[in-house]
Amino acid sequence: MSAAQLAHIMVNQLTVRRDARGELVVAELQKDVQFPILRLFYVRDVPVGSVRGRHGHYRCRQMMICQKGRIKVDVSDGEGARHFILKPGNFLVLEPGLIATETYLDDDSTLLVLCDQPYDPEDYIFTFEALAAFRAQS
Repeated sequence: MSAAQLAHIMVNQLTVRRDARGELVVAELQKDVQFPILRLFYVRDVPVGSVRGRHGHYRCRQMMICQKGRIKVDVSDGEGARHFILKPGNFLVLEPGLIATETYLDDDSTLLVLCDQPYDPEDYIFTFEALAAFRAQS
C-alpha cells in the first residue's frame, strides 16, 4: 500500500435537497462512499473547543461527515499538515497513514464516521514516531 498523500484530501459535499419540509442530505454509496462500510459511529454532545481524535490508522479508511455544527479537522502525514472546516453535509475521506484531530467549534456539532474496517485497537496510530515508521514501509 502506498502512503496517503495530504494533497489528495479535499472537502467534498453530499447532495442536499431543501424545500419547505426541511432538508434531505444524500450519500450515494457507489459515488460518495468508495469503500465497503463495515462500521459507523457518530460523535455528538462534545463541548465547544474540545479536541478528539488525535490518531490515525494502519488499515482503516474513514469518511468523516459533518451532520451538524462546524468541526475543524487537522490532518498530518508526520511531515506536513492541512486544516479543514467541515459544515453540515461536508465530508473528508481519510486513507490509512494519516493522523487526524477534530476540534468541535459549535456546541451542537455532530460527526458521523463511516469505516471500512471493524474496530481493532491494534489498528490505531497514536504517535508521530509510529506514523513515520509506518509511512517508511509504505
